[in-house]
Amino acid sequence: MTWTPTLQDDADTVSGRLLSALRRDIAEGRLSPGTRLPPHRDLAHRLGIGIGTVTSVYGEAARQGLPT
Repeated sequence: MTWTPTLQDDADTVSGRLLSALRRDIAEGRLSPGTRLPPHRDLAHRLGIGIGTVTSVYGEAARQGLPT
């Protein structure tokens, strides 16, 4: 399974929207703990966002201890 988040308008920045999508998908069971997230470049390409944005969000998710 390849995770493709739905970015909703629930944050001011793309980073915030991606982090919210990650949190939401974990909470709703679409992402189980230990699931490998897609490579940064792949996810950035599929969402049409910068690779640095994905890298930043993955780092922030790790700092916050999100279970992925």
